[in-house]
Amino acid sequence: MPPPPAAPSAAEVVLTFLESVGRRSEAELYLRLFRKLPKESFAIIAPGGPVVRHALGSLVEQQRFLSDLGLFAPVVLGLFNPEAAAAGSERLVKRLPFVGIEASPHEMSEPELAVRVRDELRGERVPVIHFRVQEGVGFQERLLELSRLARALDTRKVVLLRRRGGLVARTPERRLDLGRGQALPTASGRISVINLRTDREILQAGRVLGKREAELVEAASSLIQAVDSNSLLVSITSPLNLLKELFTVRGAGTLIKPGTAVERRESYADVDLARLTALLETSFGRPLNAAFFGRMPLAVYFEPNYRGAAIVLDQGPAPYLTKFAVEPEAQGEGIGNDLWQAMLRDFPRLFWRGRPDHPITPWYQSVCDGMVRLPKWNLYWRGIEPEQVPSLIECVNHLPADFGPPREPG
Repeated sequence: MPPPPAAPSAAEVVLTFLESVGRRSEAELYLRLFRKLPKESFAIIAPGGPVVRHALGSLVEQQRFLSDLGLFAPVVLGLFNPEAAAAGSERLVKRLPFVGIEASPHEMSEPELAVRVRDELRGERVPVIHFRVQEGVGFQERLLELSRLARALDTRKVVLLRRRGGLVARTPERRLDLGRGQALPTASGRISVINLRTDREILQAGRVLGKREAELVEAASSLIQAVDSNSLLVSITSPLNLLKELFTVRGAGTLIKPGTAVERRESYADVDLARLTALLETSFGRPLNAAFFGRMPLAVYFEPNYRGAAIVLDQGPAPYLTKFAVEPEAQGEGIGNDLWQAMLRDFPRLFWRGRPDHPITPWYQSVCDGMVRLPKWNLYWRGIEPEQVPSLIECVNHLPADFGPPREPG
């Protein structure tokens, strides 16, 4: 009689759960990236008062999932409202051992706090830190204290938890147009990514966000500036969506980031062709045809470390986006959206094609003005007049192949 199958590990159970809300490959990718970081640098989780009062069970459950994956994040209470933070800390410290997590209470004002927190995280314990009420100390001062802790730990992500989840615009739309060729990606009315470099000024000037939402953007901006690190990201999400926000490209909240510097060149002579080729061939899993770089571009956009790139050609009735590629780990940082916005500012009229089974298809559908399904391709466009669509179809059907057959494994 064969032995019974071994029970799946706790980490396997969590990865299987994440597969239900995204692609398993994404979850495994982010898990590898997080595990490469020092234990103390993974994240800081800062739940609001209503989360601690009404959703403490969800917060504890998410911490258990993270610990099953070998990840531990300090919890900071009272950032926005310190009055009940000490009581919330006591409740959380009592609850975490019931799911197998050792927890240690701290006050944010403790001397050598960062050293103690680092040691506890390396020992796979969860520090629970609370702000105490101090006369004359307001939100900005508490934000500065949090930034000092994040800087000392080299924290890569601060997660602000609230029951409502990510930020929502006043008038939810499929794509939130900010004018001047800029748009924010949205999902069910929720703003997915905010680039402080390009979006903050427009958000401040307009009435896109409500008062509370705008305050959270400013809080995230202040935190990133105080930490003074381009690697720090701030996520706003709900307790139930914490894992989806952390482990999927699309996320389930609002990611606020310093913003990516996108460079533009008008000739391949000014581009590192070896790095650009490696990005494209890795992204598409096929070798480029020798003639690909023989067609001169209108513009090449790329992130300085070649983690993402877009190439626009002068092709037929409108500028043609021939390639758009972003490394998987960079997709979760919103680098694709940064490239997209930089390109649209220069080329509001644009068309492109994509294979129907490509994983990026849902995103292409969300950013296009129109689409036609062809036998081999989906044709997409923006800013194109309807009467020009037949000429786009003819152009797409006659474009040469950019890649050769897939390489043999090994």
